[in-house]
Amino acid sequence: LYIGQFMGSLLFFEGWRTLRWYHIRKISPLVILDVVSNIAYWTALLKAGSGITTVVYTTIVVFSALFQFLLFGKRLSYNQMLGVAGIIGFVSLASVDQVQSNSGDAGSMLLGVILAAAAAAGFGLDFVIANYLLEVYSPERSQNPSGSVVHVGSSDTSSSQYKRGAASSINGTEIGPSKYDADLEVKLLIEGADNSDNEDDGKNALEVITEAQLQVVMSLGIIPSVLYFLCYTIPYRQEEIIQPSNQVDYPNGGNWSYIWMIYVFFIMSNGTHQTGYFYTVGEGPIAAVTVSVNKGLQSAIVFLGSAFVYCKEQKSQCLTTLKIVGMIGVVLSVIWYAAGDMVVERYWSRGSRD
Repeated sequence: LYIGQFMGSLLFFEGWRTLRWYHIRKISPLVILDVVSNIAYWTALLKAGSGITTVVYTTIVVFSALFQFLLFGKRLSYNQMLGVAGIIGFVSLASVDQVQSNSGDAGSMLLGVILAAAAAAGFGLDFVIANYLLEVYSPERSQNPSGSVVHVGSSDTSSSQYKRGAASSINGTEIGPSKYDADLEVKLLIEGADNSDNEDDGKNALEVITEAQLQVVMSLGIIPSVLYFLCYTIPYRQEEIIQPSNQVDYPNGGNWSYIWMIYVFFIMSNGTHQTGYFYTVGEGPIAAVTVSVNKGLQSAIVFLGSAFVYCKEQKSQCLTTLKIVGMIGVVLSVIWYAAGDMVVERYWSRGSRD
């Protein structure tokens, strides 16, 4: 899972070049939360099956909205709430057939549901805190002539009165947005991070966390993954991987060329998926919920893709009326979440003019 994320971070070398111990210290709790949430999610998938796990996991939208309200007082509009409710409802509708076909025992099912809910809560909190870090510790962005993003920092970014776009004071020198460029950003970032006095009191330091730096630190989740691979996967590869794969009653069961192809595709998809997440979660005050909404859309796409790929081998993967209605509903709900306020505003403004 983290291999693709780590490889994706290598594409954005600026994140590695400007990385300092400050970033690792700030973001490392999110890495731990992310690893634990991933363990809970994949265990839930094994225990409860894809249908029930998908339904329970859509509550990530609710958890994201709840955490951003409880921690930071951010609210969704009524139209966004309606879109969230629609996503959860329609994903549940699309999952009915797979839930009904689940033949697991009650104990495993209950454990899977609990773990899926825990994963949804963990990822929801992860998204909200990541959004907070990118809002508070990312300075105001303005476009330089080359079109790249330029950041303007605040000397007291931890303050609740932090205002984006305000002039910064670095070692007594006031720096406004109009005087700031990309080269100066890197220079001040390095000087601020290397200043021992700034490490002690946090004053006059250019404390910046960019999307690239967030991606780099979060990709360090590869460390426990590699340890697990070395300590468990390799020693028990025969019992846990090779023998079960050879016994699978599918046309491609035991076909290791096919298995490696799927694994490589899994790595690539995770890399692109996580890169998209890091460059979305910082865009706006409720971006954490927006990322969670994308998870609902992802579920609908998974239902469609699995029908085309696995319908012949597994009947429960085939498209049904409920799945089609559910997928259409999810897409419409996502659109309403994104554009509902604008549609209603235009409707009322047009009505007032008439």
